[in-house]
Amino acid sequence: MDRSPTSFAEALDSGDADRVNDAIDEIEAVDSTVRVEQYAALFDACEPIYESDDGYVRQSVVRFLRDAYPMLELTIAASEADRVDGYTIDDLRENRTRLVEFLLDALEDDDGRVRTAAVDGFDTLGVAIDLAEIDAEQQALIEALEELASDLPEDKATHVDDAKQAVARMGLVGSLVSDLDLDLP
Repeated sequence: MDRSPTSFAEALDSGDADRVNDAIDEIEAVDSTVRVEQYAALFDACEPIYESDDGYVRQSVVRFLRDAYPMLELTIAASEADRVDGYTIDDLRENRTRLVEFLLDALEDDDGRVRTAAVDGFDTLGVAIDLAEIDAEQQALIEALEELASDLPEDKATHVDDAKQAVARMGLVGSLVSDLDLDLP
């Protein structure tokens, strides 16, 4: 498989589990800095496929865009530097925002598999937001999820609550770890 956005989009649109899983494995193998540069094009190529009538295809798009997200925030936070490979946490905001908005929409999907994939996306993204200490975004996301849950039927609201707990839990874990003043070897 070539690594073009079109090739990835075609694999997702196929609805073939082997092709979808190969596409996800392939994008995860790409260096995170390269994914930062490619993410907007990947998003543009794959997001329209989400309009499919096939729930598995929609779930595949959610999984792919979640796993294609470079998570460079983690590298920046771990390095305790302002920049990694020329990128700051603020430089990553546009892609992060696009993914958050997409995942919020996916939480309203009629297919529970799609909503579950979106919850997993928030779980993953919550780690990046927490470790990068993007507190304002984390709080805004929690508030958006609370508002969304209040407007949905119970089966969908349950998934939204799961997403909110995942994002909030990351903040709790981060604060507990930072409150522990341990000298580790």
